Amino acid sequence: MAIYLLHGDAKSTDPFLIRQELDRLLEGVPREGNLNFAMYDLGESGTRFEDVVSSALTVPFLGERRVVVARGVKSIEKAFRKRDEDDEEETEIDEAGGSAGPILRAVEQLAELPKGALLVLVEENDHLDGRTAFMRALKKVGCQVGEFKAMWFDPASGDVGAAVKFIQAEASRLGLRLESHLAERFATLVGADRGTILKELEKLALYAGSGSRLMAEEIESVVTESYEAGIFHLVDVIGRSRTGEAMKVLADLLDRGAAPPYILTMIARQVRLIARAREAIESGIPRDANSLAGALKEAPFVMRKVLEQERIFRRFNYPEVLEYLIEADVHLKRGTMPARLALETLIARLVGIPRPRPAAVEGPSGRSEHS
Repeated sequence: MAIYLLHGDAKSTDPFLIRQELDRLLEGVPREGNLNFAMYDLGESGTRFEDVVSSALTVPFLGERRVVVARGVKSIEKAFRKRDEDDEEETEIDEAGGSAGPILRAVEQLAELPKGALLVLVEENDHLDGRTAFMRALKKVGCQVGEFKAMWFDPASGDVGAAVKFIQAEASRLGLRLESHLAERFATLVGADRGTILKELEKLALYAGSGSRLMAEEIESVVTESYEAGIFHLVDVIGRSRTGEAMKVLADLLDRGAAPPYILTMIARQVRLIARAREAIESGIPRDANSLAGALKEAPFVMRKVLEQERIFRRFNYPEVLEYLIEADVHLKRGTMPARLALETLIARLVGIPRPRPAAVEGPSGRSEHS
């Protein structure tokens, strides 16, 4: 028998590498019309983990091997919670076992998995906490855990090696020649997701042809900027009060298929990170990415970008920003305003928020002066 768990690293996740490893484990396993192969989604379909285990324990039908794959494993963690934020141990939701009890009993049954059976648990978009009772139980029955960390691309710190090497290697495989500085520009546009990198390189190969030496103009005209890079750019121009440019960036994101709720969520996330960084700095945390990353439990790469924007947003009225974000969220969820108009209205309001004036101090003459 073999049990695998494929998920992300504690700080980041690479869905491409997870899917690649899953394909490796399933090599040679027919999926269409195979009565001994089953695929489940724990996150969306409402399938219980106990049903997945029951399927894995089923004796193969006219075959030697039963193969079961379950995606969305992160949803299982909802059945477990910590007694205390600093407590390394996890407990079930209630003393009677709650929804966690059946899950743990199902994991114990995996010790009886038939010889030759394969169960693969997959979480492409997140990391599972290794301290939960669920994870400890999996390890007791011999589950092999694979963690897949995303590549970071951080020009500010010089941390471009992994992404650039990967991009250049894949470009070479496709018959393209790509210099290091252009590979860095490519990564800035595309991000560090391997799947997206491969897709965009294939577009360049079709455009330029095998054996071509790629030029900056070709990259700029062919490569599609990632949604994440677009959101960062959007927040940046909002902070600089460039209304026209912000509207163009928003229109581009929407025209390329970015969902309005996703755009709003990412704007809110970035604003929240900026506000948290500001609070941390005011509480005495040094204004550097590594210190803030440790305090806020974020990657240094993320905090370097946040620090850039914190300087731009420093004098924003954050309670007012939050009010506008909530109002836009209500419009999107209730449909009380067209989604595009709700986001355009949000941007106009964020750009137009007056920065608070410096606090008044008493001058030598006794009159109030602004510092």
